[in-house]
Amino acid sequence: MDGLMVAIVVAALTIGALLMIFIQLTSRGRGQIDKEMYQRVWRQILRNVETRKSESMQMAIMKADKLLDKAMRDCGVAGETMGERMKSRKGYWSDENGLWAAHKLRNQIAHETNVTVTAQSFRRAMASFEQALKDLGAL
Repeated sequence: MDGLMVAIVVAALTIGALLMIFIQLTSRGRGQIDKEMYQRVWRQILRNVETRKSESMQMAIMKADKLLDKAMRDCGVAGETMGERMKSRKGYWSDENGLWAAHKLRNQIAHETNVTVTAQSFRRAMASFEQALKDLGAL
């Protein structure tokens, strides 16, 4: 009986160790941010915008929102949609209201016609996205 119990314990420990190794190998990168890549993409978004053209500002807002969503996924933030991911981090954001306003502006651009982005609303949205990326450690 004692030999059987020892064999069961050894088998359980071996299976547990193999499971932990498998989990680490399949979830690598979770929670880690490639800060250089995010900084490079952020600078590219800002460099390509023409602030006198609403369409150009709209595209920059869409790209900034998408970049933040990727950063949240790379950090392992839970949620199926960006909105769910933002909600799961409630209280985490430095400018939570500004971030929600920026994301809502992105949704208007994506789903409504004849949306005009002003230079002021563009600056506010981009500042909110930038701060959220900083909050995540991506910038």
